[in-house]
Amino acid sequence: MTATAKDHLLSVTADARGRVTGIKLHSTRYRSMAAAELAKALLETVQRAQEDAAEAKQRTMAAHLPETLDMKALSEGRSTLDDLLTAFTRGTLPGQQNG
Repeated sequence: MTATAKDHLLSVTADARGRVTGIKLHSTRYRSMAAAELAKALLETVQRAQEDAAEAKQRTMAAHLPETLDMKALSEGRSTLDDLLTAFTRGTLPGQQNG
């Protein structure tokens, strides 16, 4: 996922794990910016790219998980793989035949 700074100064790309895989500066305006201002723009854009990547992963995974299992809770550690295993043993995963 790629996020662009509000002022279009830079773009940041993050992979499905949220790791930054690219940073692109769209102008040379950063040269005249205060260090703190540039750091703030970079940090905000990195965070947005990571959040967008996490949301995309959750949407993709949700199609393969039971409706009762919250992918966001699972990825944030508020749910456990035990919940997934319970759904598996109950036959409630998408594609499983009940009974």
